[in-house]
Amino acid sequence: MGHTDGITCLSAGMFGTLLSGSADKTVRVWLDLKSSAVLKGHQAPVWDVAIYPGEGLYLSASGDKTIRLWDNGEERRVYRGHTDAVRGLVVLPDNTFLSCSNDCSVKQWDITGTCLHTLTLSSSFLYSLSIRENGVGFVSTGENGNVFVMDGTGTTEQVIQIPAVSVWCSASLPDGDIIVGSSDGLARIFSQDSLSFAPMADRELMTEQVAAQKHSKQVVGDLQLDKLQGPEGLHRTGSEGQTLMINNGGTVELYKFSSGSWQKVGVVQDAYDKDKHELDGQRFDHVIDVDVEDGKPPLKLGVNKGDDPWVVAQNFIGKHSLPQAYLSDIANYIIQNTGQTDKQPMSLSAEYADPFTGGGRYIPDEAATSDCNPEPTLGKGVSRYYPQHNVSQEKVPEATKLIMKFEEFNEMINANTNLSESELDHVYKITEKVRDKTEKPSIDDTAVIQKMLLWDKSYIFPVIDLVRSINNSFEDHFTFSEKLKIVQDNASLSHPEPCSRVALRFMVDITCQHTQQCLDQYHTIITPLLECLKYDNKKFIATSVTRLLHNMACLPSDIARTRLILSHINQLLEYLLKELPQEKDRKWISFQCLVAIGNIITRYPELISEVNKVCVQRLTTAELEKTKTTARDILYHIS
Repeated sequence: MGHTDGITCLSAGMFGTLLSGSADKTVRVWLDLKSSAVLKGHQAPVWDVAIYPGEGLYLSASGDKTIRLWDNGEERRVYRGHTDAVRGLVVLPDNTFLSCSNDCSVKQWDITGTCLHTLTLSSSFLYSLSIRENGVGFVSTGENGNVFVMDGTGTTEQVIQIPAVSVWCSASLPDGDIIVGSSDGLARIFSQDSLSFAPMADRELMTEQVAAQKHSKQVVGDLQLDKLQGPEGLHRTGSEGQTLMINNGGTVELYKFSSGSWQKVGVVQDAYDKDKHELDGQRFDHVIDVDVEDGKPPLKLGVNKGDDPWVVAQNFIGKHSLPQAYLSDIANYIIQNTGQTDKQPMSLSAEYADPFTGGGRYIPDEAATSDCNPEPTLGKGVSRYYPQHNVSQEKVPEATKLIMKFEEFNEMINANTNLSESELDHVYKITEKVRDKTEKPSIDDTAVIQKMLLWDKSYIFPVIDLVRSINNSFEDHFTFSEKLKIVQDNASLSHPEPCSRVALRFMVDITCQHTQQCLDQYHTIITPLLECLKYDNKKFIATSVTRLLHNMACLPSDIARTRLILSHINQLLEYLLKELPQEKDRKWISFQCLVAIGNIITRYPELISEVNKVCVQRLTTAELEKTKTTARDILYHIS
């Protein structure tokens, strides 16, 4: 058997050895075309692998920002230093190695784990590395069509501009030529030998194509035309790779110094447009919110007029380590929100599809249903949507997202509660145990978790998510009382909203596992949780409160407690219609409230008179067909 997800990289060694890295977060060692070892440890897709010649050692780079050294199938060392996904690796003749990353840097390491040098080559992602044929210097490629040719001292010898958005890979040929592959579907060979040059017409065409490229605000920011140099600025000598903006009669032109002269790269579009929106120090025609994770703030995405939405979506996926499967959704969302109605979807194999993307998000657990041709009401007291007896559990973020947050927050909290390197390694091992469900966290693991639960409330939400993930894999690792205490310590209006939000989600999980205990303590549990609806961020809190009440309404209980649950559902429904007037913000949770009401009146018809008919009536005109149908079923049921 092989990998369980797409293969992203390969490296061949001596004696028939082959390494493969995959989006399934593993590295496989192949001997004579048979899988001989599976190397597990990365928390995100593996984007590159390399073999140490003659050493029997392997390297792997991943979207979890780490590089790992493997020896005889065992993890020997973890290299940390990059601040974003590590995309490329190459071993140098002196047995050090290079890595490149989405953080725009190239780092040189020795095998002991020491970072020897860091070079920042670009303001954009770097995707690949290759050694030049003479063994001195290297080539790195990346976004914005850049190919960086470096000498043996780490100095930029030349920057080659390609008329393509992304340059994915490069290799040095035996004669010293360099070949690169790019997102426009072409491979180009560059040579220092004039006898190998392409015809002059072809070279001029490429120069024109580069000059015709439109450069977005990613390289500009705020500009004042009267402060830019005129064409006379081109008479000065620059340094290799340096860029310069020139005001040529009101048109802002971008030049790059390459091979001893200034080369026109393109025209800066709308460089001084006052209607631009700022994001991360750059200006865009549109800045839109993209919801990538239920219960988490949306991510900001900047788009300029004329940008290809599929390219923007792909870059967005790479930047935030999102699953490749969401390319189409994000691109179409960009099209919808920027009015680019003429753009057509492209397949994942099309020219701008990044083959090195990673995973890391989770989405609300909404049942997929068709809104077309709904079945009619089935009769009084009968509905195809209720009663339901299955409780629903909240989803847990993937380990890679938690690890990244732990590393980020661990540097921000005070010295009394932050984790040492060895304690952080415990956290890595815990996430592996949870992922593989092989063994429960040890006593030492649990001690580290207890320490993290003392973190400041502004930083504790990923810790609660880690506890949730342990609870999902090993339900009996924590007692009911321990779980409930974590919820009650963190779900409070006095704490930051993300802290309460994740604690609420944990409470939903608990109702699925400790049903009778939750019912017995219902009043004690629910009262402080309902207070959380007063947060400004209402949608995500309301989602978890709704799921919690829905679960309670699915469980068999006495009429007195069920009456209390119904009263809370009535209040929640009224709250939703008032505080979330846009149906798109409440369509799923409105439906869940109606199903909960249907459960209750089916079990206890004597509670029919206590249903909030006014709210139910309002939902009979909902856009979501199943919401509309369920509301009508309830009204028919209680009539």
